[in-house]
Amino acid sequence: MIGVLTMSKERDNMLVESTLKGNIDSFEELITLYQDKLFNFLSKMTYSREDAEEITQEVFIKVYKNLYKYNNKWSFSTWIYRIAINTLRTEYRKIKNIKKIDYYTNIPDLPANLSDYPEIAYEMKEQRGQIIKLIDDLKEDQKTALLLRCMQDFSFKEIGDILGISPEAAKMKIHRAKQTICRKYEKLEKEGR
Repeated sequence: MIGVLTMSKERDNMLVESTLKGNIDSFEELITLYQDKLFNFLSKMTYSREDAEEITQEVFIKVYKNLYKYNNKWSFSTWIYRIAINTLRTEYRKIKNIKKIDYYTNIPDLPANLSDYPEIAYEMKEQRGQIIKLIDDLKEDQKTALLLRCMQDFSFKEIGDILGISPEAAKMKIHRAKQTICRKYEKLEKEGR
């Protein structure tokens, strides 16, 4: 695993250096490597495909403009996610309060073998919607840390680097996020929702 991380860090650093020397193809390769990952993360943070697309584009514009500031001692992936989170905070905060989020539109369809049991399928979709809403209701830093860990598979150290906190603090944020979700979900279950 460490060998793969080292290779990807070296590849990223080569692409950054090449881009800084004027090779636009290298920057396009960086976009190809990170665009889908960033988009998936941002769509989970915003629950909006359109917003995630706009923010992803803005992130790559900022990355390109600030690439000369990148320090190759750090992982490029943590650097670009830090930019993504900062962009999300400034851009999305402006529009989030205006929009009403439909948590059920992002829930994938259930497997076909459950289509014979519509009551179970409906209940499962309801549960997923509740959990998505509970995740969205978390404190912003807890939600971000949880999604970086569970959806993007970052280590606690990488999450700490992205958020500017220690790995222990990142681990604690994720632990608290999970506790909050479980506590609130149990409360919903007791209330019969």
